[in-house]
Amino acid sequence: MAWSYPVRFRGQSRRAWPHQKGEAPMRRIAPQAVILIALAVIWVTFVPLATAGTTGKLSGKVVSDKKEPLAGVSIRVEGARVAVVTDENGTYFILGLPAGTYTVRANLMGYAAFAAENVAIAPDFTTELNIELKTEAVQMGEVKVEAERPLLQKDATSTTRFISGDQIQRLPTRGYKDAAAQQAGIVNFQRQIDRESQNGSTLIVRGGRPNETAFYVDGFSQQDPLTGNSTTSINSSAIQEVVVLNGGFNAEYGRIMSGVVNVITKEGGEKYSGGAEALTDNLGGNPPGAQSYDWNLYDVNFGGPLNPTADWGSFYLSGQRRWWGDRAPNGSFDGALPNNSLGGWTGQGKLTLPIGQKMNVKLGAVGSQDNWREYLNQYRFDLAHTPRVEDDNRSITGQLSHTLSTKAFYTLAGSWFFTERKRGDGQYFDNLAAYGPTNADIFGDIPWFWPGTSDTLDPLGKVLGHQANINNGGRGHIFGTYLRRQSSYWATKGEYTHQVNPYHQLKAGAQFDRHTLRFYQNLDPLHFPAKTADISRYGFAADGKGTENSGRDGPRHPYTASVYAQDKYERGGLVVNAGLRWDYINTNVPALKSEDLPLGSDGVLEDADLVDNRTYSRVSPRLGVGFPISEKTVLHANWGFFVQQPNLQDLYASYRFLERVVSRGGYFVTFGNPNLKPEQTTAYEFGIAHQMGEYAKVDVTTYYKDVKDLVQVANIQSSPYAFASYRNKDFATIKGVDVGFTLRRINNVAANLNYSLSFAEGTGSVSDTDRNQAWTNSRTPKQTAPLDFDQRHKLSVDLDYGLGKDEGPQWNGIHWFGNLDVNVLYNVASGTPYTATQLFDEVSLAALANIAKGPLNARYGPWTQSVDVKATKSFGFHGFDAAAFVWVLNALDTKNAIQVFTSSGSPNNTGYLDTDEGQQIADKIRTQYGLDPNNVYGQALQNQSLFSNPRLVRFGVRVGF
Repeated sequence: MAWSYPVRFRGQSRRAWPHQKGEAPMRRIAPQAVILIALAVIWVTFVPLATAGTTGKLSGKVVSDKKEPLAGVSIRVEGARVAVVTDENGTYFILGLPAGTYTVRANLMGYAAFAAENVAIAPDFTTELNIELKTEAVQMGEVKVEAERPLLQKDATSTTRFISGDQIQRLPTRGYKDAAAQQAGIVNFQRQIDRESQNGSTLIVRGGRPNETAFYVDGFSQQDPLTGNSTTSINSSAIQEVVVLNGGFNAEYGRIMSGVVNVITKEGGEKYSGGAEALTDNLGGNPPGAQSYDWNLYDVNFGGPLNPTADWGSFYLSGQRRWWGDRAPNGSFDGALPNNSLGGWTGQGKLTLPIGQKMNVKLGAVGSQDNWREYLNQYRFDLAHTPRVEDDNRSITGQLSHTLSTKAFYTLAGSWFFTERKRGDGQYFDNLAAYGPTNADIFGDIPWFWPGTSDTLDPLGKVLGHQANINNGGRGHIFGTYLRRQSSYWATKGEYTHQVNPYHQLKAGAQFDRHTLRFYQNLDPLHFPAKTADISRYGFAADGKGTENSGRDGPRHPYTASVYAQDKYERGGLVVNAGLRWDYINTNVPALKSEDLPLGSDGVLEDADLVDNRTYSRVSPRLGVGFPISEKTVLHANWGFFVQQPNLQDLYASYRFLERVVSRGGYFVTFGNPNLKPEQTTAYEFGIAHQMGEYAKVDVTTYYKDVKDLVQVANIQSSPYAFASYRNKDFATIKGVDVGFTLRRINNVAANLNYSLSFAEGTGSVSDTDRNQAWTNSRTPKQTAPLDFDQRHKLSVDLDYGLGKDEGPQWNGIHWFGNLDVNVLYNVASGTPYTATQLFDEVSLAALANIAKGPLNARYGPWTQSVDVKATKSFGFHGFDAAAFVWVLNALDTKNAIQVFTSSGSPNNTGYLDTDEGQQIADKIRTQYGLDPNNVYGQALQNQSLFSNPRLVRFGVRVGF
């Protein structure tokens, strides 16, 4: 993709030729830097990376004021330590520029110096900067222009959205995921769809499953391959840009089928800079028109040169501390949810070290940790035992870049990634010995809440507290499972880029990943350690704390490899991206020899009952074409074949626990299948973009996806007892239209509009969709239906009104509204589907079967809408750049239902209490306990997953230099 930059003249300055970094002969490198460089080179070269692009290309043509091409012009990119000269046609190009914003300078004897500021380089794309030099006789001072990213991307071959760090600061959102969710083609799915609870919503890109969206930071994956989820947090102040790929990506992107969110973080510059930010909704009371939820967040960042007097390189550090008294405020409650808190931190750092003029090393680290509680309404009177979750993420990256010539460079990169989750009882957590031996079970007279002693002053709480004292001495109901999972991987990657001639840019790369996976799930911690048979584990000891590093249930070590090559052809406005990719996966664990007799004839699982697993390789061709049909209109089209390994947790099983289930029956638990094939998608896309004048653009893209070999759970009729495992038996068909409108700032107003119309149908939304069928061994015919995240309509409108320093009304000589920015974000979306069921008690803790009374996912929930506002006032403060802002979410306090009760279609009532069975329970509650059954059942209906947030008002200050 090439960008031809419009430029805006800012005036003139006297020509000066101070000594600039990058122009002097190679400097002596500090001993400390030498040591770090040596360690980094050894590491990235020999350590056994899922990566995304991080570098782009700058190209253009230099002409005189008589429009004649100029040869020999020196083109230098400040901060990148690189310079080239134009050829006889006046053309130039610079490869391998790290994504970011630069000043580009052009110099030629006899012509006035030229500087273009704010030239943005985006990863995997070409930025076109054409330059006109004026003779010194006409122009005596340096010509300075300010570049703007062009509205029309004339060589686009796929749908790509760029969100700058400045845009993220202005938006009434927080974090890169919320910013990405505003783009066309992305569903911000707020219902729980994964096997595990998530601390936030799930991004669905063009109808793909949740694990089909990849998340990268500076090109390195931040995704847990075991579950497909990403829980890494990134400081908003550290974000340079977010690149969102909705599909049609090049061959360098592998093992992903729907979308890519690539976060580019800031690097240290030639001058020191830093800042701090604080946000809260707690200023000593409730904000006007809203409740306080004790929501607090603090950011700091600092970066600059390692040595301000020498070219040793640069650094950038950032950190965040967060405390949210209620991490997910809910519109069905009057105030903060109890025991729904989150405490966490994020830290990240970057170090860039030059090695002469043609080599550099980049080292990076990201770490985040969240300790949070999950309010569940059935624990309303048993709050001590609401689940507790700990998420821990760490990654270290290194990259060596070497420019071989002006036409070629290569990179070697290495990465280590680690993620872990623990989930257990809120009071005892990972102290399994404290769980048992007794528990407060369901109270049949009031089957909607677990017995507990959280609020014995409440009449209902008193009844439940008495029941808890009868059952287990007042401890209440203890959360019944404990989970610990851990995954890490080492990865290496090498890439080579060569501009063969003015038209062809070749890029090739290879990658190897080796994983270490550990899993532990205790399904009956109440009887631990006396009973250890009901533990599904590999890589962990029976207590869930120690490790088990060998044997049949030692850690899993899958490995993957890939090779790709692609050619980017650019000529006369035509752009062709053609590539080929090869992917290989080896689960590296034995598989069952016979599923009919998993334990053999003797009923004991032995090595003879296992065989080598299957390995898979796939070849993925990709083709994208972009071409202009006029100066204001461009078309693009692409076709591609994409493959993705299933979630690794669907590939592995605890053979110890499998033997227990097959030999004795009991629990319904799904077991992984190491012979699962990769899932695959064939995608087509066609789009048109048209620029209207100098300030507006509209684009329309239509797409179609044919998805096969999706994983789904199935009942395996083995002997002596059946078990559940996974098969490649699901498929999907997805199609839609994305519309975007962009208005560059004019008369103080900027705007973005994104609309999506999509149809996502298939045989299963996630790999556990058929869990009930597998549990009951029902044989329902396979048929397509709307997927759970099939949101037909979505509209996002962002309006930004900004005043400059000396703009706005004036009073007593002061522009009181100067440097004021107001951003309004409006979202409206249609509801998502559900399957209507016969009336039953949907909030009961008893295991009740829901019986469908119509086709699968044939009904849709209500539409939702919200208006979010952020007003920011910038000002100077003792030499610092400062800002204060007010951030309002759901400003109109709209009560948005994101889920409904399937028997009534309403988020407010199931209708169960009006049935004969419900009336019998109501009469007993009224007569035996003296409670109002409507009030009791009304509290039971306040499910925390039914509504999104109410109005939230937060305040913030920001200071920087």
